[in-house]
Amino acid sequence: MDLEAEELQIARQRSAQVFRFLEAFNQLRNPVRRQIREQPWVLWLRQLPDHPSIRRSEIKDEAFDEEAESELNGTGARSTQDFVLGVSRPQLTSSPSPPSELLDWLVDGWGNPAGNAEVKPHLEVTDAQRGTAIVRFEDDPERPRLLGDWQLVREEWARSEKPARAAMGVFERLYELHAEMERESERVELVLGDGILNWRRPEGGIHHPIILQRLQLEFEPEIPAFNLRETERPVELYSALFRSISEVDGRVVGNLRDEVERAGYHPLAEDSTSAFLQRLAVQLSPRGEFTGEGEPQGEEDYPRIGRDPVIFLRKRMLGFATAIEAILDDLPTREDLSPSLLRVVGIETSPPNEAKAPGSTVAIQEDEQILFTKPANSEQWQIARRLEDHGSVLVQGPPGTGKTHTIPN
Repeated sequence: MDLEAEELQIARQRSAQVFRFLEAFNQLRNPVRRQIREQPWVLWLRQLPDHPSIRRSEIKDEAFDEEAESELNGTGARSTQDFVLGVSRPQLTSSPSPPSELLDWLVDGWGNPAGNAEVKPHLEVTDAQRGTAIVRFEDDPERPRLLGDWQLVREEWARSEKPARAAMGVFERLYELHAEMERESERVELVLGDGILNWRRPEGGIHHPIILQRLQLEFEPEIPAFNLRETERPVELYSALFRSISEVDGRVVGNLRDEVERAGYHPLAEDSTSAFLQRLAVQLSPRGEFTGEGEPQGEEDYPRIGRDPVIFLRKRMLGFATAIEAILDDLPTREDLSPSLLRVVGIETSPPNEAKAPGSTVAIQEDEQILFTKPANSEQWQIARRLEDHGSVLVQGPPGTGKTHTIPN
């Protein structure tokens, strides 16, 4: 829609006001998560046990060389064949059975590899002739010897069983997560994050990853095992967090977001991602610093960023905020604005002449420029033509008249 320069400037300003209102309203209803602990589900990769049932992907910067360029999907993101984490169900074993002479003496919990095998110092024994007597464990020298021999065997078992039990804990957490995501698939999504930003702020402290990659959780019940793989969506910057900080320049945030999307700095990559985070810290504040490996501890009045990969669950509403950000960034240079948006902000435009009056039932000839994926009637051809002429169209009708069928077309 062609507008005069002055009219276009007014349209941009009014449109920006509308979307700033929507941005503020969205932030009111869906506040930006500033603390990773506020997310509904969190798994730090550094806390994963060392066990064969847990496989981690170590993505190196070499993945971005020219030979690997064919593996990128054209948006800077890697192929979805790359897995981030694989967890199969470990085989658990029971503690070696103690000698029968020790069963009455052992304290409960000896079957847990995380606990100790301890004995009671004494027992009360009732005898029909002698009555009740106190028997000490050391009264029989054979008992301490049996205990020592069995404890050596049990300690060997516990050393190998502890990581297996920890791996089972991770498997069970993913099992519960999978069930939750099946129920809430439209509301939540799984994300891999790194670049932990730590910053004391008057409006609330920040401790959250800022380099994010969306994941999908796959369950293979025949094994059984879980695999977390990257989606086709590119790596993103948690720009909504920076938008909530008034002293951070929005243009800087936009440039950083574009750089992340273009270069694809992966949360698990090493040198390239670290170099970007180091530059980012200084762009946020003159005192900003990159602390290297590990999440920054404590809070300071200036931003600090560290490397500590984490997987977490978040609400999908973040996509709405990202879309509004992109619109606000695009509006100042946008030459063509939607006629529907212009009408909302009070700028009337003269519609082009229609070859066919609204409401007419005369059949419209098929147009080779209009490509439908499903069968279409004359009304649907008319809707397509009106969209071409006006950029928007309102379709009304009772149930069963084909509105949903028209949407896919």
